[in-house]
Amino acid sequence: MYENELKEILDKHAKWLHKQPGGERADLSKQKLCGMDMRGWLLQSVRLTGADLSNANLIGANLSYADLFVAKLDGANLESANMARADLRGASLVNVNLDHADLKQADFRGGSFFNAQENVPEGKRRSTVADFVEAAAKAPVNNGADLSGSSLRSTSLVGAQLAGANLSSVNLTRANLDGANLARAILSGANLALASLKGANLESALVNQTNFRHADFEGAMIDDIDFSASDLRGAMHDQITIHLPTKIRLTISQHLTCLRSGGKDGQIADLSRAILPNVNLSGFNLMGANIAGADLSGADLSDSILSLADLSWCKLRGCKLRAATMHGIDLQDADLNAANLYGADLDEAIIDGWQNFTEQRRSSRLDRGKFTNCNLQGANLRHASLDGTDFSGSDLRLTNFLHTNIDSANFSNSNYQEALLPD
Repeated sequence: MYENELKEILDKHAKWLHKQPGGERADLSKQKLCGMDMRGWLLQSVRLTGADLSNANLIGANLSYADLFVAKLDGANLESANMARADLRGASLVNVNLDHADLKQADFRGGSFFNAQENVPEGKRRSTVADFVEAAAKAPVNNGADLSGSSLRSTSLVGAQLAGANLSSVNLTRANLDGANLARAILSGANLALASLKGANLESALVNQTNFRHADFEGAMIDDIDFSASDLRGAMHDQITIHLPTKIRLTISQHLTCLRSGGKDGQIADLSRAILPNVNLSGFNLMGANIAGADLSGADLSDSILSLADLSWCKLRGCKLRAATMHGIDLQDADLNAANLYGADLDEAIIDGWQNFTEQRRSSRLDRGKFTNCNLQGANLRHASLDGTDFSGSDLRLTNFLHTNIDSANFSNSNYQEALLPD
């Protein structure tokens, strides 16, 4: 289709949308529009059934309510596009960029072409474009839209119909899938870290090697799913958080919402002075949380993310912090006697507009902290502030102390064999 012809069609379509004289709804069904530059175009409610939009540039385009039934969008760039309530049944979206797109209540269920003239004798077939209808009886049970390998970071898919969709190896980090229908969807190899799946339907979904770290499943239908080959560390779902007090669950859920939205929604967790001995928070993302003065004695925080969190004056005696990420953490005056920090990373944090921090880098603060009888084997304490820190009796083998000042720290009876010490 020539560009001037397309412009004339869309000018009439714009009039139709605004109920102006001379308006006519655009019908671009089966048109070859591959590779076209359509950035910011108004394509709301346009008929694009079976159209070929592969490799098209649709950044910021308005495709809300558009009919994209069995359309081909492979390789298209739809970043920040508005596709709310679009009909994408049976569409092919392989290797598509949908980062930050709005796909609220979009329909990705299965669909296929049916030629109304296919049973008519050759000589009597009309030369007009065939009618298109959904052929549900002909489509395989799992034949939803194909989005394999696509990127949907921070995309809104609230209430989207993704039943049977192929989402294998899709990047859905920080995506909002609240209330979405993912029944029978293929999520193998997909990344849903920090995604929100509240109230979503994942019945019979395939989740082999899927990353659900810090995802929120509150109220989701997941009873029949085999998560054994997936990463659920820090995920919020009933099977993992049932042991937590209701207030703590709600606090962490709001915290994840805040992290997911970049601070626009939810709020940073405030667990200051909380009494939570022996609590299991392994794998949870508590980045930037206020936990000052809390009692977490014997708690399990292994593999957790505590970067920029305030744990000053905390009781962390016997706490498990194995392999925890603790960049820029505040542990001043904290009591970590007999804690296990094997392989923990307490290097400085590189800050990029996080909350109200004005500095670009922040070192971990361990001043006056009691790290007595701890296991700090292989831990990374580079750049940490260690004024008056007590490491007596601790295992410091292979611990990294580079770029620190250890002059006032106490290392009596500690084992720092092969530790990396400052010059």
